[in-house]
Amino acid sequence: MKKIQKQSIPQFGVQPSDLYHHLLWTITPRPVWIVGTCNKGGSPNLSTITCVSNTPGPPENIIVSMTAKRTIANIQRTGEFSVNLCNVEMASLADYVGSVSGEDGAKDAIPYDFAWGEKAHVPILGASHCVLECKVSHTHLVGTFHTFFGEVLNLQIDTILTPVTDSQEATLNWFRSIDIHKMDPLIYHSIQKYYRVGEKV
Repeated sequence: MKKIQKQSIPQFGVQPSDLYHHLLWTITPRPVWIVGTCNKGGSPNLSTITCVSNTPGPPENIIVSMTAKRTIANIQRTGEFSVNLCNVEMASLADYVGSVSGEDGAKDAIPYDFAWGEKAHVPILGASHCVLECKVSHTHLVGTFHTFFGEVLNLQIDTILTPVTDSQEATLNWFRSIDIHKMDPLIYHSIQKYYRVGEKV
């Protein structure tokens, strides 16, 4: 295996935290998700995030970090949220709800279909191939980013990806065989914007 030469990067007055931020956002492209919450008046609120991770559990938790004020307030009030995986066809919606603040009014300039979740009162986007309904188990504040650990209450996945099965073993094989190209996740890169999944290595 080839040995790669590394060197420290001159800072030229730039804060190390800024260098770290830009490096991570440049070399770690991430799937795009839309977090769904319920506003005080009962309407849906959507916010785009890419800082999403998970814990294997049990119980299984999705970890989301964000600065979106309305979404944070809704999660703190209700203790619930959904995470909707964006596919390439959802790029315009993701771009829109990620650039408009819910504090300024309803995010309804781009229409979307949704339903309320089965286990949590959170919006589920009809266009998303994969959606998780979550309840908050832990919260953590790092700088200006609120991080929520959400216990997964329900998982909804598009039946076009693979057929639904009846046994536990068949269900596990079903998930192992999901074709990521059919899921077609939208991938975010801080400089080059959006990508889609390429070839298998």
